[in-house]
Amino acid sequence: MQIARRPRNVGALRAAAMLYGDWGTSKAYVLGLAFLLAGNASFYLIVGMVILTLIVGVNFIWVCKYYPDGGGVYSAARHRNRTLAVIGSLLLIADYVVTASLSSLDAFHYLGVEHPAYWAIGSLVIIGLINIVGPKHSGSLAIFLAIPTVLVVITLVIAVIPHLGDAVIQPPTTGPKDTWFTFVGIILALSGVEAIANMTGVMPLDPGRTEENPSVHKTSRLALIPVMFEVTVLVLILAWGMHAIPNLS
Repeated sequence: MQIARRPRNVGALRAAAMLYGDWGTSKAYVLGLAFLLAGNASFYLIVGMVILTLIVGVNFIWVCKYYPDGGGVYSAARHRNRTLAVIGSLLLIADYVVTASLSSLDAFHYLGVEHPAYWAIGSLVIIGLINIVGPKHSGSLAIFLAIPTVLVVITLVIAVIPHLGDAVIQPPTTGPKDTWFTFVGIILALSGVEAIANMTGVMPLDPGRTEENPSVHKTSRLALIPVMFEVTVLVLILAWGMHAIPNLS
C-alpha cells in the first residue's frame, strides 16, 4: 500500500525566512522593553538572554536532527510522556493564538488606523489563506519580507559600531530577586525558535537519506544557524549601541 506523504519542498532559505519572521523579530520590542525595565543596566540582562538563546538554539539543532518528521514539542516529548506531549502542544497552540492576535492588533494600533481590531482580524484571515496553499509559498513570501528587514538590521549595526565607545552601561542596582523578575520580563525573545522544529517534516532530506531513514540535519542547520547569529551577535551589538544614544532615559 502506498503511503501519502507531505512534499518536502521547504529548503533552507524558506525555512530560515519563516523562522526569522518569528524568532528574529523579537528584538523589535525586547531591546526597548529591556531598557524600560532596567535602564542602563539592561545590557547585562540582554547578555544573559543572548547566552540562553544560544543554548536553546544549539539544542534545537539536535531536536531537528532527531525529529525529522516535524511535530516540534509533541514529537520531542511523546517518547517521554504522551500526556506531557499533548499538554505542551496545547500550550504552544495557545501561545500561537495569543501571539498572533496581540501582535497584529498592536501593529495596527501603532499604524494609527481606525478600528485596529477589524484590521487585525482581516490580516490574520489573509495570513491563514496564504498558509492554505502550503509552506513553500508562504516561505517565498517570508523571504520577500525578511530581506529588507535584514538589510535594515545590518545597516543599523554598521551605523552603531563607531559609537559603541560612547555607551553608558551600569551594573544592576536592584537585588537578585528584582533582577530576576526583570530578566523574566524580556525572555520572550526566545519565543519563536520552536518554529524550526515544526518545519522539519517538509524539509528536503539530506543526501543519501530516504523516508524510511529520514534526516534533515543539513537543511535545518543551514536554516537555524544564520538566524541564531542574527538574534544573538547582532542583537548584542544593537543593545550595546542603544546605550550610546545621548540622553536616553
